[in-house]
Amino acid sequence: MSNSPALAADPGKLAALRAALCAHAVGRRHGTLAFGDARVDGCLPDGGLALGAVHEIAAAAGRDAETGAAAAGFIAAVLARLPAGEARPIFWIAPADDLHPPGLLPYGLDPGRLILVASRDDAETLGAAELALRGGAAAAVVAEVGTFRRTPSRRLGLACGRHGTPGFVLRRWPWGGRRADRETAAAATRWRIAPLPSAASGRLPGGPRWAVTLEHARGGTEGAWVMEVVDGTHALRVVAELADAAAAPARPLRARG
Repeated sequence: MSNSPALAADPGKLAALRAALCAHAVGRRHGTLAFGDARVDGCLPDGGLALGAVHEIAAAAGRDAETGAAAAGFIAAVLARLPAGEARPIFWIAPADDLHPPGLLPYGLDPGRLILVASRDDAETLGAAELALRGGAAAAVVAEVGTFRRTPSRRLGLACGRHGTPGFVLRRWPWGGRRADRETAAAATRWRIAPLPSAASGRLPGGPRWAVTLEHARGGTEGAWVMEVVDGTHALRVVAELADAAAAPARPLRARG
């Protein structure tokens, strides 16, 4: 690679490429967290979410881009799949003090595992997330930000790889003012989450349901599905390919995030 004229002329590009390759290798070394469905795991390198890597979860447009409710629920459902014997806490860092931990129970996540950290802005959120990841005391770290640029994303990825701790960046804009990204963050995976009406279970509403789009997977492929949390077991399952969403059970009652 160093013999490439283009890279030799731009040492910054060469350094960035080396850092990305290093972060990718470290992320894979620490294993993966599988979804348990071949349709999803088959799109991800090594059959699941890399534990030693950062994953970007974006809220859909509209009101959910402000509340981040659907994306937060999806992250909670993923975190609930961490090994049951994991005793370390989960750090959830955000400038907006609006997360209601007991509300994560329907997604299978024990709110007692959470340590909530209030930050002043995106920069402080990402800085706190990096410290938590580098310290090794966390089972996972969630950081809520609106702006997520390439350099901070690389730093978080390297911090994730230090102890094999997964990092999740929830993109939301609680006070409006959403702006287009000027550059793409260096996340191992990038997801977009939109809420869907839950399916009826008798006369009761079913579990939370989303339209889940995997927009980027380093070393993998894109995909889109309808996914939900199963009542009772809190298992996260695929209902249908997103293109086949019409095949999902009818009679929706109300949106669940």
